[in-house]
Amino acid sequence: MDMQNYMMTIKKYFFSFVMLGTLLFCSCSPEIIVQAIGKDDAKLSFQTSFSAATEKTLKSMIGSVSGMKDENVPLVSTNDITLIMQSAGFEDITATAATQDKVGCEGKVHAVSEHSLSDSGVLSRTEKSLTLTFGPAQFQALYGMVTEEAQAYFDLLMIPALNDDEQSVAEYNELLASVYGQSFADEITNGNVSLRLRSPDGKKHTDVRISLGELLTLTKSKSWTVTW
Repeated sequence: MDMQNYMMTIKKYFFSFVMLGTLLFCSCSPEIIVQAIGKDDAKLSFQTSFSAATEKTLKSMIGSVSGMKDENVPLVSTNDITLIMQSAGFEDITATAATQDKVGCEGKVHAVSEHSLSDSGVLSRTEKSLTLTFGPAQFQALYGMVTEEAQAYFDLLMIPALNDDEQSVAEYNELLASVYGQSFADEITNGNVSLRLRSPDGKKHTDVRISLGELLTLTKSKSWTVTW
């Protein structure tokens, strides 16, 4: 594969991944579980839900980019989830839930060290450790690798960590509220994301609960690691 086709493939992967990320970061109780498998693989599973008000706002946000106007159409279907995960480079995918207000899925990443998630600094593996990292550098790396249309999804969230804009959670809440309303702003900044890292046998684990407001306003990269 030549370099031009390689970059087009990477951008295609990340466009789909950003759509999924938009749902994760705009939900009230996302949970992300990453378990190491073998020497350089990992399994990712997630579950997330969102209120009716947030669902309506999300449809408006996504519609402004994609042109989707039918409010009766679910945000994402089981088939959509599977295709998104496949495009992001996941294999052995199972959609565990896909309703009007809930989304869930799991899939495997083979050769993490060679995967785009590793290139962006989000996910890294050694033979005896697994690390998940979020922060300005990771958000910016993801943003720089996607198409302009995919970047538009990030732009709609006005993420301070992405824009080198040092804001407190309260300031970010005020910014979101001025554009999308207080309910939506509160659901994002006050919601919590559960990050769970697991060793291959599941006996070693690192569990973290961080507010979405804190995650999206990080001024420095923050990492969580499980070792075994």
